[in-house]
Amino acid sequence: MAVSEFSATFPLLCPSIFRKVPQSFHGFIRIGGVAHEVQLDTPHFPALKGMTLSTDIQLSCIVNSCRPQLLEEEKKCSTVLEYLLKFQKICSSIPSDEQKEEEEYLSLLNKSHFKCLLSHLEAIGWSKVTNVSSNFSTITFETRDEKERSHILMVNVKAGYPQEEPVVKADLPVELEFSWSPVEGLSCILTAWQELLASLQAFWDVLDELDEAVLVLDPPSPARRHTTRRILLRNHVSVQLTVSLVHPHSLPQCHLLGTSRLVDPLNIRLTEKYEEWDPERSIVRNLEAILGVSVVRSKTGGQAEEWSAECAVCYCLHIEESLPDLTCDHCSQAFHVQCLYEWLCGLTNSRQSMNVIFGECPYCTQLISCKVPA
Repeated sequence: MAVSEFSATFPLLCPSIFRKVPQSFHGFIRIGGVAHEVQLDTPHFPALKGMTLSTDIQLSCIVNSCRPQLLEEEKKCSTVLEYLLKFQKICSSIPSDEQKEEEEYLSLLNKSHFKCLLSHLEAIGWSKVTNVSSNFSTITFETRDEKERSHILMVNVKAGYPQEEPVVKADLPVELEFSWSPVEGLSCILTAWQELLASLQAFWDVLDELDEAVLVLDPPSPARRHTTRRILLRNHVSVQLTVSLVHPHSLPQCHLLGTSRLVDPLNIRLTEKYEEWDPERSIVRNLEAILGVSVVRSKTGGQAEEWSAECAVCYCLHIEESLPDLTCDHCSQAFHVQCLYEWLCGLTNSRQSMNVIFGECPYCTQLISCKVPA
């Protein structure tokens, strides 16, 4: 068999002049109407012996799915042309991903639960749907509230729909509760979701205002589900605020954190003046009025007041989502428990009693202690 005869059968495979193999081809071979790039080395051309075939990624996936058939044909064939014709036929019989999705979709059309699901989605409106999995098992909805905040709802639909209740997932501070109705279908979930979003507008307004105004230490990236904020009041003194879902403008739960020398006076003021909390004022203005401090503001225009909240050992704020909560009673420097423990373990004059280790503060060298991390 001459090269010309081979090229006439596979015109997109051209002899390569750059390969050291006695006869090699590079180009494309059509599989299921799609041209795939291949490299063919045939040291004993036209005989099949020693032939190697390299393909692109897409064709490689097809080859892997029908490898047993191809290996069987390779044993039967004696020439390169004969094998490539078999190779082309076998690989073309394997449906592509697009064909598989289309077949899966057509099979779904014959299922009654899918027809019901489609009718419910059409009643809701496709404009509210942002993503649908290929088998319609997961549907994602998006809406925007009156302040243009985006909210996402993921619904996992079971095979027993609509009799079987779907599972929902959303970024909310409370669980989304709804009364499932097979007749209404997804509409009852969407209605309950939108009603809950409407009821949480004031709560999110308060937290958004807080996030915009002050330096939030925790959570690092506040989400809609978070009800707490830890904000910096001054160097090494912070307060953990838990805002009420029902009465977000009322006095939140306040947990002051820092060395007792700095925190105790603030706790006394809070106890004495908590009745002065004014729901008409923002959380920041109320805290400043009651505690008598200037809350550290968030960075604006690249400028910020000098502040310090990071660990005095590692100079980081967050380590594995933990904050430097342990403070020195003498210098008020803050440390991560793990960082301080490792520091004290490295000192020759440190001593441990039960689950507490004692040693010198890394910052002021005064006595400091911490519990052994679990």
